[in-house]
Amino acid sequence: MTTIFPLLRTGWTPSICEVTDSEFQKLLTDYRSFEEKVGRVMQRICEPFCRVCPTPCCRVDICREAAESPFLLAVHGATQRFDPKKGYLGCTGCRLKAGRPPVCHAFVCDKIFKAQPGDERKYALDCLSDLVGFVGKKVSQGRQMVEAMSETHLQASNLPLFQNRLSTATAALTALDSYFTRGDALGEVGMALLGKIRASPITFRRA
Repeated sequence: MTTIFPLLRTGWTPSICEVTDSEFQKLLTDYRSFEEKVGRVMQRICEPFCRVCPTPCCRVDICREAAESPFLLAVHGATQRFDPKKGYLGCTGCRLKAGRPPVCHAFVCDKIFKAQPGDERKYALDCLSDLVGFVGKKVSQGRQMVEAMSETHLQASNLPLFQNRLSTATAALTALDSYFTRGDALGEVGMALLGKIRASPITFRRA
């Protein structure tokens, strides 16, 4: 069994949540880079809408997960202070570039979604929003990695599955980045990659 985090002993605080296992440290670095890239692609799509939105979708109770989940704390390193009133929301958006709860990436408001021209682009956006959550899905004893709140659950995490999911999601992200940024066609290979993240666009999350 691979030890991921030190003992969550009495008096444990986020400042001493350090990853000591070298294998998992490498995965954290790769995951952090991956999540930051997802955020950059998503920002290019959403920023024109979000910057004029009078009611930001960020919520303190969602932000709190990033301040309490040992996995997310290890990703963002507790470098940003959690504000009990604002969470991690700053004047220009979330102050966390990585280590956000998966729902922060998964939520795309109806206005942004419906503005996408055509079913293929809507499907691609759905896949992009699913990527971060896909990586940690059922990795820790059948639960999301971010839901592992004890040393026992963290130690039982399936690192090979995590690595496999991260590799799959990274390949899908490369295709999505080219599609959204340069207008490249997804093609058969790209659609096959996206199909591993979300079922092909026979039906959609929203009409």
